[in-house]
Amino acid sequence: MGTGGAAVLTVAASGIPGPTAVVLALGLTGMTLVVLAWLHIGRWVAEVSVRRLYWIGVSWCAPLLLARPLFSGDVFSYLAQGVIAAKGLDPYLLGSAEALGADSPVTERVGHLWRDTPAPYGPAFVALSRVIAQVAGDDVVLTVVAHRLVELAGVALMAWALPRLARRAGVAPSTAVWLGLLNPLVLWHVVAGVHNEGIMLGLVLAGMEITLGAARPGRAVAGLAVLIVAANVKVVAVAAVFFAGAGLIRRWGSTTGRRVALGFGLLAGVVAGSLAISAVTGLGTGWLGAVGASGHVHSWLAPTNQLGFLIGGIGALGGLSLTSAAIGVVVAVGAVIGAVVAAVLWWRTFRGRPHPLYGLGSAFAAVLVTGPVVQPWYLLWTVLPLAASARTSSARWVLAGVSAVFALVLPPTGGGPGVLIQGYLVVLVLFGGAVALERRRVRTAEPLEALSRG
Repeated sequence: MGTGGAAVLTVAASGIPGPTAVVLALGLTGMTLVVLAWLHIGRWVAEVSVRRLYWIGVSWCAPLLLARPLFSGDVFSYLAQGVIAAKGLDPYLLGSAEALGADSPVTERVGHLWRDTPAPYGPAFVALSRVIAQVAGDDVVLTVVAHRLVELAGVALMAWALPRLARRAGVAPSTAVWLGLLNPLVLWHVVAGVHNEGIMLGLVLAGMEITLGAARPGRAVAGLAVLIVAANVKVVAVAAVFFAGAGLIRRWGSTTGRRVALGFGLLAGVVAGSLAISAVTGLGTGWLGAVGASGHVHSWLAPTNQLGFLIGGIGALGGLSLTSAAIGVVVAVGAVIGAVVAAVLWWRTFRGRPHPLYGLGSAFAAVLVTGPVVQPWYLLWTVLPLAASARTSSARWVLAGVSAVFALVLPPTGGGPGVLIQGYLVVLVLFGGAVALERRRVRTAEPLEALSRG
């Protein structure tokens, strides 16, 4: 069912001819099949081995490897940033339109909102994009394949780390693999969508496993180095360095002085490691000033932006133009609240509860709720750490439910509001009818089975 759904999605998104609403409904049907198959496996996951789950994941991913980039065109921004860096220009100062020209075939593939935006990613990832651009040039197909291989490497790291982290946190490994690795958000936005969340989170999970399992300083340093590389893919991963560090400081800091020394050593390591990556790649530290470049676009999924739009709408009723100011104020307040919550979670982790991985996932959740930009794939920041550390069934099913909703919130193909409404209604009627027929079949079968037993 899941493999078939992934295949249907791939075909629907391939540009097949037909009415737009029908093609959209076909793609949504494939997505819904995958989500339902995934939720169904969750009911029986305790009886399924990790190896079996790996093979299910491979079968679900296989059709999506043939799909064009789905749900966003960020991979084309990666292409542009790599080409800019390969030309010796600074991707942290120049957007694709300014660096390559508005009529460049590379620029034309970048989304309109991002053509004047410099790279918001760390030097580790931009250097990787540069290498791909040097090999592939502006060949779109080769670029997509190369970036997809990078993200698949991230998926492989997830597959390696999740069951090990789960055992360390007292969670069933099969549950962590089901909720994390097989999550439709991983399929949509890492495998098919080619987002760099894949390699970032793969490094985060691998680094956490190496660090938390360290019995000697050398392994701890290696694990922290992996986490620093992840933070130089996307800066948000720096949180993992500090939550892993909280566990190390608590374990090896037998005195207050020793704990302070370990804390300063951790900070020095993050700074030194990041400066080393910036120097080795030749990209410098300009990325620190470009990190917030994507924040100029108001994300409709971000609660802070929604509140700002609401205040602006109320102000508009009285003839006031408050939207931009309201969003600015709410985002600033949200940043403070998010930072305070993350700090409290870090302190509690340092004190011994919760587990560092659970603290990390919870901190990411706080950042998402209070932050200025939210995308469906950002939810993976929270889901993957918590998949291996949430110990209660209710918490896991909340994560599964939220993942299922976010997995269906973005349509696989474009269309106006009318087309989107038609497509979603067709799928709703189709699956609503299937559920009703299944319930009727069960009600009819039960008396017959009782009669046969009698």
